[in-house]
Amino acid sequence: MRPVPSLRRAAVLVVVAAIVTSCAATPKSGDGTGLPSLSSVVKGRFVSIVDLDNGGLQVDPAGKTTARISVATATAMFNAADVVDGPYRFSVIGLGVVTLSPSVSAATTSAPATSGAGTEQSTTSVAGSSTTTTTGSASTTGPASTTGSASTTGSASTTVATPRTTAPLPRYDNRLAWVGIAWGVDCPTGAVGSRASMRYTAVVFDAETGRSVLAYISRGASTCHGPIRSPSIVRPAELVSVPWQPVGPTSTAVRVTMPACSTYFGWTTIPGPATASVQVVARSPFDPECGSQAALTQVVDDVIPLGNTQTQVPHAEVGPIDGLRTLPGG
Repeated sequence: MRPVPSLRRAAVLVVVAAIVTSCAATPKSGDGTGLPSLSSVVKGRFVSIVDLDNGGLQVDPAGKTTARISVATATAMFNAADVVDGPYRFSVIGLGVVTLSPSVSAATTSAPATSGAGTEQSTTSVAGSSTTTTTGSASTTGPASTTGSASTTGSASTTVATPRTTAPLPRYDNRLAWVGIAWGVDCPTGAVGSRASMRYTAVVFDAETGRSVLAYISRGASTCHGPIRSPSIVRPAELVSVPWQPVGPTSTAVRVTMPACSTYFGWTTIPGPATASVQVVARSPFDPECGSQAALTQVVDDVIPLGNTQTQVPHAEVGPIDGLRTLPGG
């Protein structure tokens, strides 16, 4: 897996809702509490202990231990994880020794992750078509804009399907890993019912294999007005730009080819120097469990920039996308 080009950092699947929230000041430097900060990582390594939820997730410095997975690869994987797709005030990624509390692990399952902490997705299938709706993020009921926002609405027909199996969550007990942590979208000034509780989203990758990927979402409020939620562990997926081909000369449908075990996530337009390109995105598991290696073919309709002018619409670059955005001042 290669790093995502920097050209695409400004306009990929922008999620406009706040997905992790804080109604108090966000820590930029260590405060002695064990919470993540921008000074927790130096030159790609954790240099201080990070402790979420009193031992729910603990990251210790790895010393001079080296990893087989490079920091560039780990960063690309972290940025493409669906649980951090959207805007955050702060983020860090570094090498550390990770321990996850068995009590938290035992209380969770390997269900598909949501897109962003605090965002929920549901898929409804009607007569061979499916519509993916993202609660609290980009609009999913109208045409996609040409400014980088994603529209995930449109008829979708899956021609190849694979079953999903469930595997036990991998264990992390003093295990060398890359850990990316994102946090900090401030509540609006004077928000009624806001809670002064930070929620952190940590994505953990085995440093030797790049597998055994987990996302730890700390205790806290997912929105300024929401209740405090218990910590949870989910299996995140990677958001990947996939190949597509027009179905017909005047059609707004495209035929997409997705990796094994993946699902359709949405499409968007990527601004370019001459004209915007169309990007179709799949949610692909970091650790496939469906028992198949066959690619999936799916027809997606209502790709608005297509139709009579489709021969003039370029194809966006394929590969992992960069959905993590750092807000100004972070």
